[in-house]
Amino acid sequence: MDRLKKNNFRNTEWIVIDGKHDALLAKNPHALVTIAGYLKYIHARDDSEGVYFRGQRRIYGTLKPTLYREIVTQAARDKRDAALKDALWAVRSTAEIFQKFGSYAHEPLLQHYGISTTWIDLVDNVWVALWFACNRAIISGRLKAHMHFEKRIPSTDEQYAFILFVAADIVSRIRKKPGYYFGQKTELVDLRMAAPSVFLRPHSQHGLLFRQKADATSGRPLDYSTQVRGIVAVELSKALDWLGNGEMVSAHALFPPPYYDGGYDILLNTDLAGTGLVGNILNVGA
Repeated sequence: MDRLKKNNFRNTEWIVIDGKHDALLAKNPHALVTIAGYLKYIHARDDSEGVYFRGQRRIYGTLKPTLYREIVTQAARDKRDAALKDALWAVRSTAEIFQKFGSYAHEPLLQHYGISTTWIDLVDNVWVALWFACNRAIISGRLKAHMHFEKRIPSTDEQYAFILFVAADIVSRIRKKPGYYFGQKTELVDLRMAAPSVFLRPHSQHGLLFRQKADATSGRPLDYSTQVRGIVAVELSKALDWLGNGEMVSAHALFPPPYYDGGYDILLNTDLAGTGLVGNILNVGA
């Protein structure tokens, strides 16, 4: 955030959200792309960090992986870790394709299709991030297995779309683990390289996953917000206008149905049963 404040970007201004969160308001597409490019350049050059994007409807002040949300005890954490381990086993034992690419990508891939894990979803395309900030995910069903998207309507309470700029270490990668990057603080998996394109969704979304590394004494943090390098706001009415209504920025394109996304079809037909602890492979209505 400090690096953004040292620059006077054209067509921007600083605003305060909810009385406590500073955000840089981008007033046109050029400003948004300039900010994104600046953070990518400066953090790669000075800190060996890749900067990626996360679109959100609001600023929460935390960045918690879905597996660890709403828990406060170690016992609850252990229970969820065990449930995730069972989910991974269920998928690996019934879907042969998981034997054909690295196990390091299995958990991130499940996160991308709806399972709660220790990873956080990011994208490497600022327009895709803006789409997520402009659309609301509606989840329903007994085990919350059904999801569809509705476009947000600008109002006094729905004024902005937000993009978090999140950094992950890219100083090192392992030759036999394509798409896997790590450093002292984080791990990053680029699913476009780590998973075959039969899993179409991550390729459609330019999808990556990151997480902070576990500490030897206290384990993995429950909140990864220390990796946020900036927050940009766009007036929701403008953001919707910038995106327009093209097919490439539709739910149908970004969440391809299983008829097109063969990997999604495979996951829907595994022995993975939905649970209240790790969720489900979501059925997305597009």
